Amino acid sequence: LNERLGEDKSSAPTTRYIDPSYMVRSVAANVGDAQYCSLLASQAVHAAFAGFTGFTVGLINNRSVLIPMWMIAGQNRKVDTSGRFWFRVLSSTGQPDLV
Repeated sequence: LNERLGEDKSSAPTTRYIDPSYMVRSVAANVGDAQYCSLLASQAVHAAFAGFTGFTVGLINNRSVLIPMWMIAGQNRKVDTSGRFWFRVLSSTGQPDLV
């Protein structure tokens, strides 16, 4: 391939490998996703204007909460790709099971 493309010396060919494990699989957002993102965004803005830093916003037991970043970054969590939770993610997003 490099020999064939390299005939034109004005532009040298480049070969790159992209590891598929770094690719993000996604589907189009639906109305529920848009509402959830809007809620998280507005809560994050309110907290930032109130002077809070070093946090992320989430829902726990249907309540909007501020979660300190040290609580999230302090642990390693893994998803069991053969468990019920992962199959629910695949089912709800319409993604194929590539694992």
